[in-house]
Amino acid sequence: MKRIALVSVTLNAVNPMTKYLMEQAADLTVVNYLDSYLLEKVRKDGKITDESMGRMFQMLTQACADGADGIILTCTIFSPYVESFSNLLSVPIICPDGAMLDMVSKEEGKTAILCTFEGTVETTRNLYLSYCEQNKTSKEVDMIVVPGAYEAAGRGDMKQSYKLILHKVKELDAFYDKIVLAQISMSEAVEGYTSDHAVIFTSPSSAYKVMMERINVHV
Repeated sequence: MKRIALVSVTLNAVNPMTKYLMEQAADLTVVNYLDSYLLEKVRKDGKITDESMGRMFQMLTQACADGADGIILTCTIFSPYVESFSNLLSVPIICPDGAMLDMVSKEEGKTAILCTFEGTVETTRNLYLSYCEQNKTSKEVDMIVVPGAYEAAGRGDMKQSYKLILHKVKELDAFYDKIVLAQISMSEAVEGYTSDHAVIFTSPSSAYKVMMERINVHV
């Protein structure tokens, strides 16, 4: 029985990631660690402060102490620090968006990355470009914030948030070869949707694949 910890700052990421993991294997135990104020704090501060970093690291260390075999850190804004966290702690730690963006960067074609939260745009762009550099592929990418989706999710109206995301995907479909939904919380918006042209990338499947590979190597 493998024990996977999900470390998150919003339930909007917890629910789709938990659902996906539980559908993959009966021998997985998923344990959630959530600091629901942390994303709001980063937004108010305008950056990740020492206090914010401390709160995140506390959740990660607690997950290790509780016996996690691996940790999926679902918060996009902390993605650049995952490698540092992994070097300090005893189990594999991955960010779903990193696993996905690495995969996307290896594929040819015009790319659009969609976000709902303005604060994730620069982090996501820089992470994507780092993978393009690593994989020696084109660095051309358009970053697009879906208007109103973050606010709808903040009100708990995920139906409206998903509607806005899907509308934007349909609007861009003919103009891009790859459409990337940057945050886990966006993934359910395209469930059951078949695009006309673009390949649509979401992060839960990438996270699961990479996590299982890391755990097996780590063991």
